[in-house]
Amino acid sequence: ENTSLSMALQGQSLRKGKLTAEKQLWLFNSVKSGQLSFGQALDVMNDSSKAMDTIKPTPQVPQLSNEMQLSIMNMVKRGELTIEEALNQARKEKYELLKQKLPPQEENIPQYNFSVYKYNRYRWQKRILQIDFIANVICSIERGIVKRQLPFSAVKSSEDGVGSKFSISFQGRHDYELEAASVEDKQQIMQLVNRIIYNNIYDVPIHGNSETYEEPSGLKIMREGALDLQRGGMASLTWVKFTARLLEGELVLYPIESANENNDSASTCSSVIIHFSDGNASVEKHLGCDTFSVLTKNNEYLFRVPVTSQMKSTEAIKKERDEWVQAIDKFCLDWKHRSQSEPHSIYEVIREPNGQWGKEQKEPGNKLLVSPLVEKTASLKPEPVSVLSQAQSQAQSLVQSHPSSTIAFIPKSPSFPQPHALILPTSTVTPVPMPRSSIPPPLPVPSAPPLPGKLNANMKSKRTKAFHWDTVSQDKIGKSMWLRSDTGKVKIDGQRLFEQFAIQDMGVIGGLESNSTLQIMLNQKVAHNFNIFLKSFPMRPDELKDKLFIVTEEDGGLSDEQIASLRRYVPTPDDVEMYKSYKGSPSELHLVDQYMMQMCNIPFLSARLDLLLTIRELPISMEDLQPLINQKTRMCSQLWNCKSFMSVLEYLLVVGNYLNENAGKERAKGFRLSSLTKLSQLRGKDRKFTLLHALVEQILLHNPDLAKFFEELTEFEAIPGASIKGLTAEVDVLKNELQKIVQYKKAYKPKNQGNQGLKFHKDLKMAIQKYEADLSQLTKKSEEMKKLYTDILVKFAEPPEQDSQELFGWVCTFVRDFKRIYSEIVS
Repeated sequence: ENTSLSMALQGQSLRKGKLTAEKQLWLFNSVKSGQLSFGQALDVMNDSSKAMDTIKPTPQVPQLSNEMQLSIMNMVKRGELTIEEALNQARKEKYELLKQKLPPQEENIPQYNFSVYKYNRYRWQKRILQIDFIANVICSIERGIVKRQLPFSAVKSSEDGVGSKFSISFQGRHDYELEAASVEDKQQIMQLVNRIIYNNIYDVPIHGNSETYEEPSGLKIMREGALDLQRGGMASLTWVKFTARLLEGELVLYPIESANENNDSASTCSSVIIHFSDGNASVEKHLGCDTFSVLTKNNEYLFRVPVTSQMKSTEAIKKERDEWVQAIDKFCLDWKHRSQSEPHSIYEVIREPNGQWGKEQKEPGNKLLVSPLVEKTASLKPEPVSVLSQAQSQAQSLVQSHPSSTIAFIPKSPSFPQPHALILPTSTVTPVPMPRSSIPPPLPVPSAPPLPGKLNANMKSKRTKAFHWDTVSQDKIGKSMWLRSDTGKVKIDGQRLFEQFAIQDMGVIGGLESNSTLQIMLNQKVAHNFNIFLKSFPMRPDELKDKLFIVTEEDGGLSDEQIASLRRYVPTPDDVEMYKSYKGSPSELHLVDQYMMQMCNIPFLSARLDLLLTIRELPISMEDLQPLINQKTRMCSQLWNCKSFMSVLEYLLVVGNYLNENAGKERAKGFRLSSLTKLSQLRGKDRKFTLLHALVEQILLHNPDLAKFFEELTEFEAIPGASIKGLTAEVDVLKNELQKIVQYKKAYKPKNQGNQGLKFHKDLKMAIQKYEADLSQLTKKSEEMKKLYTDILVKFAEPPEQDSQELFGWVCTFVRDFKRIYSEIVS
C-alpha cells in the first residue's frame, strides 16, 4: 500500500505540482497508522492544501466496513451499479457513518417539540407532539395539558403520508394520524420516530444527548441489492433506483444518484424505511417476472428488479424477484405472530432466547404459521389442534409424582412471556389447580416500645399498621428541607395513634375478591368534502390568489376557519399533474375542479396558507398561555414560601415513623410528596378513620394554628390542568413558529409581486415586530416559572423529571381533603 501511495504521490507531483515533504510524510504516517485509508489519502491529495490542513488536526473519518465495501463491489460486478454510481454510493455511506459518529448539535437536545394537527373523530385538532428522550415518552400536549404519555417501548411503526401527513402506530392503542406544520418538520419527526423503532427492535439504549451512536453488534443485513421503486403519479410515473437492505424489522431504501440520467426524482428523494414491526406488512407477487409489492397498513410500494449485465434473462430476473419476496415474506410473517403476542410487549417477544417464530413447527398436525404472502393459489387454513386434555393429564401426573413441588402453567405477563408452543389458534389451556400448602403461623412480634411519657403500658395490641410512604433517597436529602427539619420539637399523642392504628386479630385468610351532472376529476371522497366547504365559501376561484396577500381578516382577508379548511385541500403532486394535463376550458369543469385548478396555479400555496394561519394563531396562543404561566408561577411561589406546609410535612414524618417503628420497619428521613395521596388509604380500627384524620387531630391537639396552613395555599384549591412541562413546550413551539415567519419574510421578494406584494411585506414586518416583543415577555415569564419549579423539586427532594401536573395534583388533593376533615372536626 505504501508503494502504491508513493506512485500516486509521483503522479500528483506531475499533474498538480509537487507536494511538500511535510505533507507527504503526514500522508504516509496517516495511512500507516490507520487514520486514513489509501482511498482517503488519494482524496486528500486531490483536494487543495487548505482542505488538507483542515483535515490534518482530526482525521477521525469513519471507515466503511468490509461487508459494505464487498457489497458495493458485488453490485458493480453484477452490473447493478456503474463505477461512478458506486463511488457516489460509497461517499454517501461514508457520510452516513460520519453523521452517526459525529451527530449534529441538535442531537444533544433531550426534548423535541413540534406543532401538529391530530385527526380525532372526523376533525383535526392542534396539538404539541413532544418526543422526550429524558423520560423516554411521546407526549400529546394541548394548551399546556399533557393529554397522553406513551412510552417509547409502545411505538411499533410509522407510515409516511401525502404532503406533511404521517401516522405513528402504538401497541395496544389506535394509530396517531398526524399532520406536521411543514414537510421539514415531518421529516425530522419521522427520523426521530424511526430511531425509536430501530432501538426498540434491536434493543439499543436510547440517549437523546449521546455524543456518539454505536451500531448494535447483532445487526445483520439479511439481503441487499438494487431495486427500482415506482414514484410519482399520473403523467410522471417513474422508476427510481434504490439500494435496498433487508433487516430483521425493516426494509431500508437508499436512493442511488444516477450520473448517466438526468433524473431529478432520484436526486431529490430521501431514504425510505418500511417497517414490519406492527405486524400489518405483507408482500405480493405480480403476474410479471420482475415486479412485486410490499403492502403496509396505509401504503403500497411497487418494486421492480432492474435488468443488469448479470441478470438479463427472464429466469434470472424472476429468480431474483422470488428471492426478495421469500426473504421479505419471512419477516412479515415473523412480525405478524409477534404482534399477536398480547398482552406482553412485541419487543420482549423478539428478545426471547427460545423464540422460534418463522420456523416450521415439527409437531404433526400443527399448522400454526400462515404466510401473509398473497399467492394466486388457494391458501391452506390451519387445522385446530386440541391439547387440553393431554396437557392436563401430564400436569396432574407430574403433581402426583412430585407432591412437594409447585407445578403450574406460567401466566401471561410482560415480565415473563408465554412459551410460543402453547399459543394455539382455537384452544386454551387452563392453569392446573395446585394443592395449597399449609401456611405456618406468623412468628410472635415483640411489643412496640412506648414513647417516653406518652404511651400507656396497658395497650392490648402488639403493633400498628405500617404507612407505606415513598421515602427520599439519601442523595436527595442534602439540599432539601428534610436536612434542616427539626422533628424533635414536634409533639404527638402516641397512645391515641397506637389505639387508632393497632393491628386487629386476623383469622384465616379467605379467597381474593353531487349535486351536478358534471364529472369531477378530483378524488371522489376529497371532492365531496371540498364541495361542502365551497358552499359556505362565498368567493370566486379567481379571487382566491388576491386574498392570500392580505394578512388580517379586518382588511378583507380570509378568516381563520377558511384558512384552516383550505389547508386540508391543498392539491397533491398527483392533483397538480392531473389538472396541468387538462387541455379543455376551465369553465366547462365542475366548481370543485375550477377551484382546484386555480389552487394548482398559485405558487407556494401550502407555505402561504401555513404562514397566514401561523400569523393568526400566534397572538391567540400567546394570550391563552399568559394566564396559565402566571398561575403556575403563583403556585410555585406559594409552595416555596409556605413554611406552615413544611411543618405539616414534619408532623406527618413523625407520625409515619412512629407507626412504622411499631410495625417493625425502619425510620425514614423524609418522604416524597406522592405519599400525601396515601393518607386516606390507611384506615384505623374504625374504617371511617384514616391516617389523614389522625394527622389533622394530632395537629389540632398540639399546634392548632398550624391546622390552617391551607389558607396560605389558595392557588391549590382546584386541581391544576396545565403542566409546566406542557407550557414550556408550548412556548418553545411558538418561538419556532415565529422563526418560520421571519425566515419566510427573508426569502420573500416583494418587488416581483406589485403593490399587493409590497403591502403584504410591510404588514408581515409589522406583525413580526409586535410578536417578537410579546413573545420575549412570555419567554421571560416561562423561564421564571421553570426556575421556580426546579427549586421546588430540589427543596422537596423530588426527581428532576417529575411532572408538575402530577406533583401539584398531589398537593391539591391533600390540601382539599385536609381542609374538609378540619372543617368536620371543628364544626
